[in-house]
Amino acid sequence: MFKPTEHLRKVSAKVLDNALPIQPDDVAVFYAGAENLDLAYAFAAECETRGTETIVQTYGEYLWQTKLLKAPLEAFSKILKVPEALVDVADWFVYMTGSSHDNSIYQKPEPRERTIAIRNRSKPFTENLLQLCLKKKTHLVAFLDPNLQQAQALGKSYKQTRELFLKSLDIDYDMLTQLGQKLINTMQKGGEIRLTCPKGSDLRVRADGRSWTSEDGKPSTSSSTSARYVHNIPVGEVYVAPVEQTAYGVVYPTSLPGTVLDGVRIEFRGEKKAVITAQKGFELIKPRLDNATGNPYSIAEFAFGTNPCRNIILATEKAYATAHVAIGQNTWLGGKNECSIHWDFVIDKPTVTINGKPVLKNGKYMV
Repeated sequence: MFKPTEHLRKVSAKVLDNALPIQPDDVAVFYAGAENLDLAYAFAAECETRGTETIVQTYGEYLWQTKLLKAPLEAFSKILKVPEALVDVADWFVYMTGSSHDNSIYQKPEPRERTIAIRNRSKPFTENLLQLCLKKKTHLVAFLDPNLQQAQALGKSYKQTRELFLKSLDIDYDMLTQLGQKLINTMQKGGEIRLTCPKGSDLRVRADGRSWTSEDGKPSTSSSTSARYVHNIPVGEVYVAPVEQTAYGVVYPTSLPGTVLDGVRIEFRGEKKAVITAQKGFELIKPRLDNATGNPYSIAEFAFGTNPCRNIILATEKAYATAHVAIGQNTWLGGKNECSIHWDFVIDKPTVTINGKPVLKNGKYMV
């Protein structure tokens, strides 16, 4: 019999108590792969004990890779009926990103060429899923569990990496809220925000008149449909939609294991479109930018990572004392740029000031 560990059950319970407010009368769908199916079952089991009806849907990597290599390209232009049906019945759709367990396939010539061809004719699954959830007012949760490449980058087994990741969920949520409020109190005063980092980033931007928000697991009071219905696990960031035309400078994000991009450079030019380049993998991403509706070249978000986990490989944009910027859609954050994509870029070891006053320096918040 398939049975999650007691540790997984306890962590699941803590997340549901503090960061994932699924209610007893809700229906929750957990979408997982073969490697993280135990995690999906742990959360589903905990939901069931609280009276929540659940569905665990798995779409193994073998199926996806077979389709990628063998299916006619026309098959990728269709809106998939199974996810649409699941969204239609669900109040919550939890998509576990670790379902894509081994991304090394994209380093091989044939899968890369097929991926480029597919992305030139269709939107990625996650973008279609987001639009479906917003249309149906179904809560979409991006559950950022690790993949094989993240484990390899840490020099650990996948099992060991998963245990480390779980620590970013098993945290003091009250302290997370307190830090978030301190950052909001400092940043909400307004002024010039400057971000620098050892890789050479130097960005200046303003967010005057825009509201800062702490993503700490507490129910959102935002009037924005997206802000209320789009979530991440683990939680832990304080974000704002900057004034779009005020961003000037260059950002060199950290390249994360398991992603197709490396050596990204983004130059923000105020009212002009940002210039985005990459040393590796840009041909896989360019179709996404070219096919986007709206303006994908505008700054969308500026944020601080506040999760106690400091490892950027495990907690990505939530990692403590990191920063991230995003391009594309930001109306759901309180901005004015409509776009079909929202794309985050994480900056490690940043220094952030507001009006010259340090807010974050040398891995320590100064608030």
